[in-house]
Amino acid sequence: MKTPSKNGRRAGALVALTAASLALTACGGGDAKLINEGELVVAMSGEFQPFSHFEGDQLTGFDYDIGAAVAEEMGLELKTETGAFDSLIQGVKSERFDVLVASMTPTEERDEQVDFTDPYYLSGATVFVPNDSDCQDPTQLDSPTIGVASGTTYETFLSDEDWVGEIRTFTSDITALEDTEVGRLDAAMTDRLVGLYQIDQADRDLRPCGDPLYTEEPAFAVREGNTELVDELNTALATIIEDGTYAEISEKWFGQNILESDSGAPADDAEQTSGD
Repeated sequence: MKTPSKNGRRAGALVALTAASLALTACGGGDAKLINEGELVVAMSGEFQPFSHFEGDQLTGFDYDIGAAVAEEMGLELKTETGAFDSLIQGVKSERFDVLVASMTPTEERDEQVDFTDPYYLSGATVFVPNDSDCQDPTQLDSPTIGVASGTTYETFLSDEDWVGEIRTFTSDITALEDTEVGRLDAAMTDRLVGLYQIDQADRDLRPCGDPLYTEEPAFAVREGNTELVDELNTALATIIEDGTYAEISEKWFGQNILESDSGAPADDAEQTSGD
């Protein structure tokens, strides 16, 4: 099965490398190039529930909590920013953000613009359909109209698939799922964890169609050439994995450790718990 990741890195390998990473110089400002001294400006979309979303005017989610934990481990004050997913890389390049903690999967095109850290979780790109659909394998659908968030790997992947009829783009994966539920789309494609969370929390009349079409290994992204920040982020990430902080955050949002999941599906493949 093809995947948009160019280098096939596995987040599971990060666990095995934790001890080696911890042997590096401890974070705490270090030599990383930051926009503002003593502060880590972390950006995400705010439209990718449960990874990043707003509850009232408060940004929250798995990505938010991971960003906060990493900043604390680095001894830096956290500042968060949000923007449309397809604008985030430009924000890093123009030095408006230090790092994207935005569930972004490395691709060849993105690797030419930013530098990525080690992966920080595993999931799978999944097609979701209404419950009354007879879909068992998305590649067997008859030229379906599929919704995706603009600028995502899902859009790129589907554009190369001859079984797809039309691709409709949205600012948010959630909107694509909503339009699928009410019949304006045949299906929506998004992260498996995001889709299952929406089904559980919003009681959506949707289900996955088959297994994930490919595995995703999202990573943090920083300005190209800022290798010191990449190193310090990797060390901080390894530390929060080692001390149990990562597992606690993951359990809060997904009921399992998503760094160790090969399928991107919950442990019972049907149900998830939220942190609220």
